[in-house]
Formats: sequence, structure tokens, C-alpha cells
Amino acid sequence: MMNSFDGRVDELLRQGAERVLKAPQSWRDEVGKAVVTAIESDNLPFVESVIRRENLIGVMHWANSILSDPNGPITPVISSELYAIIREQVRKGELDISLNGYRVAQNITWRRWMRIVFDLTSDKHELQAVLDRSARSIGDYTDAALAILSRFIDAERAELAKGAPALQREVLQQVLSGKLGDPFSAGQRLGYRFDRSHTVVRIWAMDVQPDSALVNRATDQIVQVLGHAPGLRVEEGESSIFLCFDKQIQAAELESECPDGVMVAIGRLGQGFAGFLESANSARIVRNILAGARNGRRVADHDLVRLQTVLIPDDGAFQRFASDVLGDLLRAPEDLKRNLLTYLKQGCNAAYTADQLGIHRNTLNRQLDRVNDLLPQALGDGNRMNIAVALEGLLWRP
Repeated sequence: MMNSFDGRVDELLRQGAERVLKAPQSWRDEVGKAVVTAIESDNLPFVESVIRRENLIGVMHWANSILSDPNGPITPVISSELYAIIREQVRKGELDISLNGYRVAQNITWRRWMRIVFDLTSDKHELQAVLDRSARSIGDYTDAALAILSRFIDAERAELAKGAPALQREVLQQVLSGKLGDPFSAGQRLGYRFDRSHTVVRIWAMDVQPDSALVNRATDQIVQVLGHAPGLRVEEGESSIFLCFDKQIQAAELESECPDGVMVAIGRLGQGFAGFLESANSARIVRNILAGARNGRRVADHDLVRLQTVLIPDDGAFQRFASDVLGDLLRAPEDLKRNLLTYLKQGCNAAYTADQLGIHRNTLNRQLDRVNDLLPQALGDGNRMNIAVALEGLLWRP
């Protein structure tokens, strides 16, 4: 049976927890900055952000648990993002930098917590009891979290030592080929959950000579640009990497930041196991189109090549269509055709198109006059759509 002193200690713990939950932003910033400083790494900004957020969430989870039950056990909360980051660190052979932040957060929380407790009571017996119980609680929570993560790291290292990349590659191929169709089994073997959104991104080296180091460096840069950790990363070959993100990725995010020497194909956003397969197949189609295109692009997504996926099945029919619609324009310089396509996409607004292309409006008008000379039929409302379709299709043709 709880006596009045124990009840008083419980109440002080709850009051302290309430103050932690209502702590000012400056208090949270102090924890976050100290955690980032402690990991002492040139990590990607989003990695630091995840580790900082993870530790803050841990502090708030501890306080909420104390508020709910000052005497109950507290199970650590660990996000899938942190697991993904640790998996990446193990793969790269980095030190367990993500774990260092837990002890730092524990120390700062403890210093702040002592100030709160001394502000709540001056009774030495109450102080001793509250500080003793909270010290054990905070320490147990941190130890439990570190134990969970340490076991995860050990398991990942064991898998890596057994040739996990090759195993992952084999499992992924079984999933994509339909040989492994059970989402739970596939997820267990890949270390990936399928009950979420997926966007598959495929990155490969442009050079015919395999260069896994180049592709891995480029992939790290691309992940940094996107600011989001992939839930799945598999080396499909010596010069190709398969990524899967849990949010939509668009070509515009990478066009100006694509590292030299690689190309990037982005699939459509999918949901669940079927959505994963659809996104992977979409990325494969985009890759095939991008690899054969002559337009100089190195990044493409499903939306960019959507029309081309419709035109692919009968190339002969498309070539006849393009020849009929474009006439002599079919053999005109590429910049003339690209500028015309931009003009059509901008609703035939010459002033806006010239601004988009960075040329004088008179220059654009002369180009449009040249276009009309080459077309079988002058540009007008009756043929604009067909011309745009033909030009868009040619843009992605080998």
C-alpha cells in the first residue's frame, strides 16, 4: 500500500514531467544542438536532423510515460528512419555515431531535470527520493534504447559479413520477378516494410565500365539533395543501385544537382506491396527510355516520359505519324524543335516562351516562321496537339 510520502514523490515526478513537456523551445534547441555536436561527423544534414529529433522524441516519451505512470516500465520508441540510418552506417563501416546522442541527451536532460526538481521542493528527503527514482528511470530508458540499437547493429553486421548485399539483391530480384509474392516474407528478408508509400529510384553509371564506387558516391549525394533517407537501398550490380523512398520524388528535385557520371530514373508513387512493384516497373521503363534518349537528360521521372510509354509499343507507327505531322521539320535542327515544343507547352505565348528560353522575342518569331516553312501545314489550332505529341515523342527517342 502506498504511503503519503510515496504519493508525494509520485506527484513531484508528475509535476516535473509536465514541466518537461511544456519546456520552452530554447530547452529543446539545447538538447538538439548538443546531440549534433556530440556525434562529431560530417553527416548529411538530414541524418543529423533525424538523430536530433529521435533524441528529443525520446525525452518527451519518457516525460509522457512518467506523467501517466511514475512507477511503470518505459519501453523506448525508435523510428524506422533511425533504423534505416544505422543500417546505412553499418553498410559504410562507420562508427556507431547515431548512438552517441543518447548519452548526451541523457546528461542534458538530467541537468535540466535537477533544476526542475529543486524548484519543486526543498525538502531533502523528497529531493533524495525523486532524484534517485528519476535517475534510475532515465538511466534504464537510455540503457534499454541503446541495448535495442546495439542488438540491431550486431544483427546488421552479421548479415553484412554473410554477404547481405548479394542476399538482398537476390531477394529483390525474386520480389520483382514475382517469385516471392508474400509481402511479409519479402519484407522480413529485405529488412523493409511494404505497408506504406513507395517511390523507386534507380541510379546507374553512364560509363560502360562498372564503377561501384562512383555510383555509391553519387547515390550518397543524391540522398543528401533529397534530404530523406531511403527505406531500401540495394546494389543491383556493380554500377547500378536501387532505392526506395516513402514519399514522392520528382525529377525537378535532382535535375540541377545530379552528380556527374550517373543517370537517374524515378518511378511513380505507389502504395503497399502492389504499389512497390508498380513503382519499380515504372522506374525500369523510365530507365530504358532515358538510357536511349538523345536529348542530353540524365534525370527523368514517370510524368516526363508518360507519353513515350504509350508510343513505345509500335515504333513504326509513331515514326509514320511524326513524318506525316512534321514533314521537313522532322529533319530540322534539334534546338528548333525543342524551342517549338516549349512554345506549344507555354500555350503559344511568344513573350513568355522567349523569356523561358532566354532569347529575344524577334528571334523566336523568326524561328516560328522557319517552322511554318518546314511544316506540311502551317501551325494552327487544328494541328498543334499532333505536333506537340510528335515532338514530345521524338524528344525521348533513341
